[in-house]
Amino acid sequence: MKKAGIHMRLTLAAFVLICFATFTLDVVGVHITKRFMFKRFRDRVAFLAKYLALNSEVGVLIGDKAGLKILALNLLGEEDVAKVIITDNRNNFLVSLEKEVPGPLSIVETPVLFKKARDENMIFGSGRYNPFVNTHEKTTEHIGKVKIYFSTHTISQLMNEITGQFIWFSLGLVFIAGLVFYFLSRSIVVEVKQLANTAAKVGKGDLNLRASLGKLPETSELASAFNSMLDSLQESQKALDKVNQEMIRQKSLAEMGKFSLMIAHEVKNPLGIIKSSLDILKKDLSLSSENIMVEYMEDEIKRLNKLIEDFLGFARPADPTFRDVELNEMLKSVIERFEIQYIDSSLEFESFIPPKPFFIPADKDLLSRCVSNILKNACEANREKGRIKISVLCHADKWIMEVKDQGKGISPEEIDRIFDPFFTTKSRGTGLGLAFAAQVVKAHGGKISAGNNGKQGAVFTVELSRPGEMKNGIYSGS
Repeated sequence: MKKAGIHMRLTLAAFVLICFATFTLDVVGVHITKRFMFKRFRDRVAFLAKYLALNSEVGVLIGDKAGLKILALNLLGEEDVAKVIITDNRNNFLVSLEKEVPGPLSIVETPVLFKKARDENMIFGSGRYNPFVNTHEKTTEHIGKVKIYFSTHTISQLMNEITGQFIWFSLGLVFIAGLVFYFLSRSIVVEVKQLANTAAKVGKGDLNLRASLGKLPETSELASAFNSMLDSLQESQKALDKVNQEMIRQKSLAEMGKFSLMIAHEVKNPLGIIKSSLDILKKDLSLSSENIMVEYMEDEIKRLNKLIEDFLGFARPADPTFRDVELNEMLKSVIERFEIQYIDSSLEFESFIPPKPFFIPADKDLLSRCVSNILKNACEANREKGRIKISVLCHADKWIMEVKDQGKGISPEEIDRIFDPFFTTKSRGTGLGLAFAAQVVKAHGGKISAGNNGKQGAVFTVELSRPGEMKNGIYSGS
């Protein structure tokens, strides 16, 4: 038998080498990609479960099945999530939602933990104070569990498709010359490395980074799927962050409501006793209110009483009573009261209010207090001098009021917090006036915003619309 020549040997060697290299890259590449995608997918579901557990803390504590259901529905909207279960620490089902998803199901479990400091227990609990115990130590309590069933069917299909394409691509490369194979394989390796580098950077926390699609269809499809996964993860994170912020706000308001009861009992009643005792001393000692010490005490009592009333009024607001209110007339009445109040000061009120009436279903008392708080804030910003401009613009179904002052304006750091409860830049302010105004505007289905009026002063805008219908006692815009 004639031995094969060098040409044949080189051809066979090249054929074997190409086959070996091609199928090695095929197996290794698919294996790495499969492990990576399945790991990332499971990490993503575990991330969602962790966020759901964090946001479910308050709902599990108070048994808020409706709130927990909303959180579960948001998570169930994910394409591959098949079932969401939330239980308490006794394995009682609080929420159990599911949908049909093809393929085998896997499960991720995350405990719902309640973290609290011991000093919180001392304030609201009945335990006695122990000076030898570290009251700042935090304890963790297991209060429930979150279970998420998810399907890997979509990723399995994608991996099967990618694997098939790699096989056909490998078979084609077997019949291509070594030089062409070299350049094609190098391009594949470069793009896979780019995707791996992108994945590594994303794994370090840079969720805004996206993989380059590349020139080859296979790596482009893989990068596109990877980018889509990151987009979905980022959107889910934003949605969960928004829900988390709202839950934190609701929790703060709930705690404030509890704290208001303690204030009413522990501060308001003793304050009334102090006021009565002062009146008796004034009568027994024949002291008048013009006495400087008496004047100081009465002023401080009034200030403390006003602070408590503001706090209780914000923590437990009255339910709005909606009746037809003429907004322009209501605003004129509020401005007239301020003009009388500041008649001895150098403060001027300049108003531009259309003569045509604008009626809207509203609570006149609450809206009057809302506008008064905004005007009072403007007066304090002007330091009771200069000019305050109040203008109204009426459309077919919208009433827009602007209040401009000549104060120092609002810094960029303060704009996002200007309507937060207890946020104030004044030494004697409560930080509840603008927060109450925002609460009233929201109850009427309107919008309130704050900004700067050019180079000098701030501008506050209130927008109210004629409602289309009432939902949960609150009118919604048409």
